[in-house]
Parts: sequence; structure tokens; C-alpha cells
Amino acid sequence: MALGTYNLPLTAYNREVSFTLKGGVKLYGGFAGVETALEQRNWERYKTTLSGDIGLLNDESDNSYSILYIETNDSETVVDGFTFTGGNANNYDPFISRYSRGKCGGAIYVMAHGTANPEIRNCSFEHNYAREFGAAVYLYTGEGKEEIIPFENCWFTDNRADGSLPQVGSTGSNFRVFPNPANNSATIEGDVVDASFPLLLMVFDGSGKTVQIREVSEVSDKVSIQISLAGFAAGGYNFQVVDAEKNLLDSGMLWKQ
Repeated sequence: MALGTYNLPLTAYNREVSFTLKGGVKLYGGFAGVETALEQRNWERYKTTLSGDIGLLNDESDNSYSILYIETNDSETVVDGFTFTGGNANNYDPFISRYSRGKCGGAIYVMAHGTANPEIRNCSFEHNYAREFGAAVYLYTGEGKEEIIPFENCWFTDNRADGSLPQVGSTGSNFRVFPNPANNSATIEGDVVDASFPLLLMVFDGSGKTVQIREVSEVSDKVSIQISLAGFAAGGYNFQVVDAEKNLLDSGMLWKQ
């Protein structure tokens, strides 16, 4: 891509819009537009910017949640020679998973479907935000594995993520899932202290879409919620338990065999 600033297409102020890169594609910036070979580009001189500013100019409140979305496969994917700025993954909807594109990956959100993670080189990340995780880049594996994305020669300036992983018992709650992994059903139970009822249990698939909601109306110091996994595809699912005041009591993963 040649030098200049590229804004996402404005579609009725749809903040879910992102540039999309297929797994196995190599995307390069830093061209003047007259080169005939990749090695002739100069990404430092010819700045190529991907911007999340899709609404009112210089108003971050209506910016895209994620600037670039990547679905990986088993082939090498490369992003090289770009500046990412203005991603604002600040979705406050409690019915959206805290690991979704609306809340993570302000600049780049990577959905890991394959074995090869993208390589990010010679890139600058400036002024991006995420309500939960990965203001600059977030990698969702969907398998509970801690993996990293290789960065080479990259800069990070004024990026902020406000999420933190819940500590068991820190909110007066202590939940467990059994059996896990499960076949057709699973139970989530825990002790609840000083929570506002009704409670909501929400289950999300790998894309962050809500696939099940259960409500607990009966006030009790201990709750037990059985959920059906019939019809669910095998794999990992995120869950959250929130109270009536939208306080997060617990979150975690359950597995469908």
C-alpha cells in the first residue's frame, strides 16, 4: 500500500467495521507508488496509516472498535510497514464477551483458527484503546492457551487497555464449572456475597456472540446453574456471571467435547 491515511468505509456509523486480512496474506505498506520491487519501499519515509477514525473527524467516541481483523490459518501472514491509530474497542454492552472485537484489539484483533500466528514488523501503534485487553493487538486462541504474536521493530505510543483478569474471591464470588470439558450439559456454581439479583450467566462463542443466557432470580448465598450444550460445536466457550448492577462476578471458559 502506498503512503497516506486509509480510513475504514463509513456504513451508517457501524463501529464494527474493520479492514480484514485473510490468513496467509502478506500486507506491506511504505510505498511511494513508483516501486517495481518490494525491497524498494521505504516505510519510514512513506508513512502508511490505517485509521479507525470513521465518524466525526478527531472524535474518538465513534471510532471503529478494531482497525484490522485477521483470521489465521496454517500459512504465514505478515503485516509490515504500517501505523495504526484511533482504534477504540470500548463496547460497554454486558451481553458481549469481554474477549470480543468490541472490547479487545483496538488496532489489530487476531482470531486464531490455525497454527500460524501473524508476524508484525516495522509497525507503529499510536493512541489505541481497549476496554478489556490488547489496546494495540489482541490474539484470541479460543483454546485457553497463552500464545504470543512475534513483533519485530515496532513502536507503541499511548495505547491503553483497562481490563484485568478476575481473581477468585476478589468480588466475594467463587465459581467453578463441572464437568469441564462436558458433552451435553455443564453446571456453573458458586458462592455469592453482596450481589444484586437477578444474576445473569452469559455464554459466548469464539467470535464473542452470545449463544446462551440464563437468569437466576432466587436470592441465595450459593447459586447453581445448569446449561445445555446440545447443538454447540466442539470447542471453547467463554462465560460471564454478572449481577443486576452489571458487576462482573466471575468469568472463565468451558469446553464442549
